[in-house]
Amino acid sequence: MRFAHIADTHLGYRQYNLDEREEDFYRAFEEAVEVIIEEKLDFVLHSGDLFDEPRPPIKALVRVKKVLERLKSHGIPFICIAGNHDILMRSGAVPPQKVFSNIELLTPRKPYIEYEGIFIAGLPYFSKIHRNNMKNMLEKLYEKAKDYDKSILLLHQGIDKYFNLDFELKLQDLPDNFNYYALGHIHKRIVDTLPSGAIAAYPGSTEIWRMDELEEFRKHGKGFFIVNTDDFSHQEVNLRSIRPFLNFEVSGVEEVRDIVREAEKVRVKPVVKVEVGNNDFNEVYRRLLIELKEKALYLDIKRKIEKNIKNEDVRGEKIDIKSLMRESFEGSEEEKNFCLDIYKAIVREGAEAGTNIAESYFNRQ
Repeated sequence: MRFAHIADTHLGYRQYNLDEREEDFYRAFEEAVEVIIEEKLDFVLHSGDLFDEPRPPIKALVRVKKVLERLKSHGIPFICIAGNHDILMRSGAVPPQKVFSNIELLTPRKPYIEYEGIFIAGLPYFSKIHRNNMKNMLEKLYEKAKDYDKSILLLHQGIDKYFNLDFELKLQDLPDNFNYYALGHIHKRIVDTLPSGAIAAYPGSTEIWRMDELEEFRKHGKGFFIVNTDDFSHQEVNLRSIRPFLNFEVSGVEEVRDIVREAEKVRVKPVVKVEVGNNDFNEVYRRLLIELKEKALYLDIKRKIEKNIKNEDVRGEKIDIKSLMRESFEGSEEEKNFCLDIYKAIVREGAEAGTNIAESYFNRQ
């Protein structure tokens, strides 16, 4: 048998508050489903963040309903877990996947099914403060999986080996008797053979959710995996509908024409981001607005910040920023972790990354 492993579709996300970008996320998901149907795959595994928020727009629910009906008409089950974007982080919260009768949603109360002799287990996203609870549940799934020759585990977690921000699980926390770990949460493609011989895989997101994904997208594309249950080998599927993103660094007005030429080469209006040096900033800004008004879907122009730091020998007591911030913040442990995550995201990836984390958190409240 063959199945699709997909994750992080983030349906309903209005990037830059644009209708067109919301539509792009639907289009990518629908293209993936058409490939799944054409390839006559046996089932679909979705490893979380089907939606971008736990209260998705009606349009997102309608589009998913149509996709599920298409899959059902071809006899292809859709099995999934809830990611952190799908869940309100409070007791008794119900993810939006629950409204669909033709979704097999794996939950802490019903964490596994058997499909054609394969044990398929999964748990929703757990924050770091609930790590021990999750480890206990994983131990129970380890015992259940012993009765099967083939088993798959769905998780939506950052695992220490693959996640450079605060992780929720360590690799050693995973039960070691599964054949394939169908992971979500990290937006880049990762395939890793574990010491047990099993495969741990993140298919990445199906669209460009934020700018720091661009380099990875240009190298490896966006899409999903087709996995063969004979040996759990995988095939990458790259989606063709992804809107182009172009980013440039320019120092003078004479480079504007080069940007326009690149924007004219692509099949649909691109998202264009430009960093401009201090020389001629106002003139470059004006020319870009005029030249790209009809050629770009979204244009973001920023002044490049020049780093001019002298290498001086400054001695003093080392400051532990993390401890200092924890002592300063009031609130629960989860709220303190939230503030630290924003700080680290901004330092490592810029303001947009911090904004995305903040929006996700408050959408779940």
